[in-house]
Amino acid sequence: MISNTLAVAISLLFRFLEGAIILDVILSWVMPGRGNAFTDLLHVFTEPLMKPGRIIQQKLMPGLALDFSPIIAFLIIDIVRGIVFSIL
Repeated sequence: MISNTLAVAISLLFRFLEGAIILDVILSWVMPGRGNAFTDLLHVFTEPLMKPGRIIQQKLMPGLALDFSPIIAFLIIDIVRGIVFSIL
C-alpha cells in the first residue's frame, strides 16, 4: 500500500516536471525576455533540468539558434524515472 502510494506520488512529480517544462517553453514563445514572479518560480523547477541540455548543446552545436534543452530535459526525466521505478 505504501509502496503504491509512493509510486503514484513520484509519478505525479515527474508529470509535474514535464508539464513545467512544456509551460516554460510555451511561455518563452509568448513572452520572450519578459520575466515575472510566475515565470521566475517556473524557472526554479525547470532550470536544473534544462541547464545540462544547454551545456551539451553548446558543446556539440555552438551558436545554434534552436534550443534543444527541453528535449534533453525530457530524456533526463525519462532516464531518472526508469531508474527510480526499477528500484521501487
